[in-house]
Amino acid sequence: MINAIAELGKYEKANNPNISSFDIWLEDSYDEKNYPHLLLIEFKKEKNEAKENLFGEDWKWVFSRVDYREHSANFKSKLLYKRGKGSNGTDLTPTSKVTEIEKTFEKKIVKWFESNKNYDFLNDAEKYFLNSIEAEFKEKSDEILLLLKEKSDLIDTKGFVLSISFQEKGKQKFIGDFDFFSKFITEKSKIDYKYSKTFKKYSFSKDKLCSICNKKKAEVFGYFTSLKFYNVDKPGMITGGFEHNKSWKNYPICLDCALDIELGIKMMEKNLSFGFYGLRYYLIPKTTNENAKEEIIDTILEYKKSQRINDADRVTITNAQNEVFDILKKKKNNVTFNLLFFDKPQKSVFRILALIEDVLPSRIKQLFETKDFVDKLFIFKNEQSKEGKILYKFNFGTLNNIFPFHYKQQKLVGKYKAYLQSIEAIFNNTKIDYQFLIQNLMDLIRKLFIHYEKTINTDDSFFFYNSFWKKFEVNQSHIKAITLTNFMLINFLNKLNLFRLKSKENEMDRQFYESFEINSKDELETKVELFFENFRKFFESDAHRSIFLMGGLTQFLLNIQKKPDVRGATPFRSKLKGLKMDARDISTLLPEIIDKLEQYKSNYYVPLEKLISQYLISAGNFKDWNLPVDEMNYVFVLGMNLSKYFKIKSEEKNMED
Repeated sequence: MINAIAELGKYEKANNPNISSFDIWLEDSYDEKNYPHLLLIEFKKEKNEAKENLFGEDWKWVFSRVDYREHSANFKSKLLYKRGKGSNGTDLTPTSKVTEIEKTFEKKIVKWFESNKNYDFLNDAEKYFLNSIEAEFKEKSDEILLLLKEKSDLIDTKGFVLSISFQEKGKQKFIGDFDFFSKFITEKSKIDYKYSKTFKKYSFSKDKLCSICNKKKAEVFGYFTSLKFYNVDKPGMITGGFEHNKSWKNYPICLDCALDIELGIKMMEKNLSFGFYGLRYYLIPKTTNENAKEEIIDTILEYKKSQRINDADRVTITNAQNEVFDILKKKKNNVTFNLLFFDKPQKSVFRILALIEDVLPSRIKQLFETKDFVDKLFIFKNEQSKEGKILYKFNFGTLNNIFPFHYKQQKLVGKYKAYLQSIEAIFNNTKIDYQFLIQNLMDLIRKLFIHYEKTINTDDSFFFYNSFWKKFEVNQSHIKAITLTNFMLINFLNKLNLFRLKSKENEMDRQFYESFEINSKDELETKVELFFENFRKFFESDAHRSIFLMGGLTQFLLNIQKKPDVRGATPFRSKLKGLKMDARDISTLLPEIIDKLEQYKSNYYVPLEKLISQYLISAGNFKDWNLPVDEMNYVFVLGMNLSKYFKIKSEEKNMED
């Protein structure tokens, strides 16, 4: 993974010649909205005529003036701005964003020279340079501060940046014009790679192989943590046990490769970050073929520039407007993709939520082909709005409903982990527990079903919402949508052969794939068998089949009860026990349903009732069904929501709409 990110950095450098390794560490102090102004404390070079010759040189820097400039991005390489750690400490160079002029001058500028004038990486001339300025600050700080306040009072309320400049031979120079100032960024940034403040230990070595470029380098580091793929505070993560000074052996990284990784991270943030139902992930291509690497990165970047975000014809499997999977599916298998799901609640905090590795373009293509297959199944294809828009199309949002991903809420940690694990299983072709999926699916359906029950016989609207679903009004069509989209998910996973089930995948009959209807009583049994045969994995036993058809018959009864001239309400719904029925409850429903239909003189379903009876007899004693309650109730509610397909067309005029 780290190697792949380093490759992104190399690509960025190769395609942007203006980027230097040093630029990776720099930050831009310019901000048009908040920091549009620049104040410079300027020093000029003069001959040192003091007899005591304090610094052993014949020249010194003398304070000259406070200069004002309009700030711009062009000053980035001249000001060498990089924030320090902690609000009270200095920045890495004497360039700082001003909060309070006096405080910034004393704590960020003057203190910087006091603290940094004698570093070991400086030569004698450089130390003299800094000591000369520090001496001038000591002598003239009151004068300089007064001039700074006067200048700042003339500036509007927007903020400004404070730095140092120099006059030498009639030319104004900035700290970026002196090479040794950049050492304060390179050397102090390198410290984070080799020293852990947590453990107060160094971990680096000389003349060793870098694990990224596989070249012998003068120095390699053990604490490179820009992306925290491993920790060095747990047993087993450190070569040599808990000897932190030897942690460099775990993943030694040289400075050049560390900078490539830093640049790769910036590129990912800018160009390879995508949304996924409230989550974010980096899409990281990986290949050993140089041409393939160039091609795939170029493809992604060009796509992001030219995509038609509102193109209704685009085929997607997520809710992201900039989804790129439909482009990747067309690529050859000379590249793989890593999906790094992450959270950045703060700029300094990076949490890895999940890492899905080595996804092939052929796998992405297979996911789209399976989506197309499921979308065209008659039970989903025919569900259209009044405007003719298809209501149900498969995407990963279905998983999002079943497994809420709000990992910040402790009670939902298990849910969001299951969500990410399911996504990983789909991309990596690993098995998913069918019963676990059904259990969570039924948790959702029951919530909706129970809330709907509370208002079904009243005139009040009931809105169901909680911390992870948007507020919506619960009604029967919404429950149907949830039930059927989840059945889409089950069919999608089944087609991909991801369930831990014994039976093999069964190809659907082409005619069945396109449409399904029952035209006469004579066709009922044959068509019902065809339905079950084509969904064999989900209706393995006669118990499954009887439960499904019982759900359909129950829905017919509820539709009749709801008619204004019958009851105008659905009291029979209470018999369903909030969809927590066991085998006994379900097996005893048939006579009660028939009795109610006879009372209403609306028993149009005798052929279906006979067929249910046959399946119940075949299923045997309900005590021997051995089916989980969640599975039975899901099959039942699925039958309720697919009931319209089991009406006999020739007799439909006698039935309810």
